Amino acid sequence: MQNKIEKLLKEILPEKAFILLQERQAFFSDGKVLMIGFAASDHHINGVAFQYPQFVSLSLDYKEMELTPQMYGGCGGQSIYRKPNSNDPKEKYLVMKSIKIPFRKPQKTEKAILNAIKNFAHRWLQALKDNKDVLMYQNIVNYDEFLK
Repeated sequence: MQNKIEKLLKEILPEKAFILLQERQAFFSDGKVLMIGFAASDHHINGVAFQYPQFVSLSLDYKEMELTPQMYGGCGGQSIYRKPNSNDPKEKYLVMKSIKIPFRKPQKTEKAILNAIKNFAHRWLQALKDNKDVLMYQNIVNYDEFLK
């Protein structure tokens, strides 16, 4: 399954995208989970592990065949980050504003899981394109070049 996911992501995501697939011990069961993450760069923000520009991640529980958005060490999940709008009173004191990437939990079949990962990757790319001028980490990632 890991090889199929990697192949799928390499077909969808830009060549410069950072893809992270890593097996881990499940927290709440005796099985394994697959961490599925991707970002706009492999640069560690402030030298912190798993903090990559626009990093999003999913978790696939092999035993339960359940795919969910997952945060790893406070990073990832289903949000990317943009600069706040200083003219908006709700945002003017924020350091950054999150943009949630839509995700629908799929049925517990391989085909449905692969399709959900594909859709999530496309939505991530679209969110980056829609917000490229206001995304965080402009000093690390050239979004125009990344999204060609």
